[in-house]
Amino acid sequence: MENDYVNRIKEEVGAYGESLCNVGRLRVVGIVSRILGLFLLIFTVVLLVFALLSFGAVAAIDALSNCMPVWAASLIVGSVFLILLVIAVAFRKPLFIHPFILLMTKQIRSEEELALKTMEAEHQAEIQGIRLESRVENATRELNLYANLFGRIWSWLSGKLTK
Repeated sequence: MENDYVNRIKEEVGAYGESLCNVGRLRVVGIVSRILGLFLLIFTVVLLVFALLSFGAVAAIDALSNCMPVWAASLIVGSVFLILLVIAVAFRKPLFIHPFILLMTKQIRSEEELALKTMEAEHQAEIQGIRLESRVENATRELNLYANLFGRIWSWLSGKLTK
C-alpha cells in the first residue's frame, strides 16, 4: 500500500519534471528561433536603411551643391542625420524596446508589464513547488505513521511471543 503511494508520487514528480523540461525546451527553442529571426530581419533592414540613407545623402548633397558650396550642403545633411540620431536616442523605448517585447511575447506591451508577468510566473512556479512539497511531506508523514504503527505492533507481538 505504502509502496504504491510512494511510487505514484515518484511517478508524478518524474512526469512533472519531464513535462517542465519539455515545456522549457520548447519555449527556449521558440524564443531562440524568434530572436534569431528578428535579428536577421533587423540586420537586413538596417543594412538597407544605411544604403538608402547613403544614396539619399549623396543625392541631397549633389542637389544642394547647385545652390551653395559642397561643404555647406554636407553640413546640412550631416545636421539632419544628427537630429535623427537625437530623436532615436530620446524615443528608444517606444521605438525599439517595446516593439521587441510585444513581438517576443505577443501579449505584453511594455517593460513594466513584462516585469509584472515575470513576477506572476515566478509566483505560480513557487506555488507549484509548494504543492509538490506538501504532497511529499504528507507521503512522508503517512509512511512514518505506518512504520511506527508496524513497529509498535511488532514490539507488542514480540513481547507476547517471548512471554
